[in-house]
Amino acid sequence: MMKSKNKHPRRKGEANPQSPTILPPAVSRSERYVRDQAPARANVEIIRSTDGGALRTFNGGLMHENGWFASRKACRLLHWQGAAQRDFLIRAEVEFSVVRMASEAVRFEFMGPGGKEVYTADVELIDPDGTVTIVEIKRDKRDLSDPVYRAKLARVQRICDEREMRFRIVFRDEIWVSILHRRNVTLFASRAFTAVRPEHYLRLDNHRAKVSKLTSFGELADAIEPNDRRYGEAIVQALTVARKIEIDLTRPLFDATEVTLH
Repeated sequence: MMKSKNKHPRRKGEANPQSPTILPPAVSRSERYVRDQAPARANVEIIRSTDGGALRTFNGGLMHENGWFASRKACRLLHWQGAAQRDFLIRAEVEFSVVRMASEAVRFEFMGPGGKEVYTADVELIDPDGTVTIVEIKRDKRDLSDPVYRAKLARVQRICDEREMRFRIVFRDEIWVSILHRRNVTLFASRAFTAVRPEHYLRLDNHRAKVSKLTSFGELADAIEPNDRRYGEAIVQALTVARKIEIDLTRPLFDATEVTLH
């Protein structure tokens, strides 16, 4: 890094402008990262970001896209690298089975045949029962052609099994059931931060009391916001991300589409 020249003379009592100034860190390492305390094999550590932030990020210099995704479930921006990881995060944002998620936020450090190995998970998912799923996202099977790398992933899976976590490898063509599925999920995810006011929750509760658990997309949108149908639909979509509502987005979406209230 080049140092800029000091154009102003130093006054009496001032520090030497050429001397380095040591500033205290804004956040200490112990506050940003935690190491799992759960029992496991010797020489195995799992390091997590305490706030769900990425342990690694990329800004250019890659053969594929990278960027950030604003997630309501994660309550923060999530870093992604590659279109497949971005698509997986968008789908997880809307999946009812996902309570929380993080991206690039969990690191495994363990001993392999050649010494210490490090693996950073693409995505971590938390299920309603608290089960953790570590997800490695690949474009296709060619990304697993290296036998050394496959053996490394097998060691990560064994570590997950020991700690009662799931480990999955997801290929790009497994993320979307169809182009319709992708369009529906992308639309719902884009409405995640729609403003939902207290009266909307009250109308949701009143509608649930009338219909019990099942209703239709159109009826629910009208019940939640009777004066503005488009706004009502956006609220239903936001509440789907918030896991108050469950809808099968692999099928075409109509007013009569069945909706489950939670």
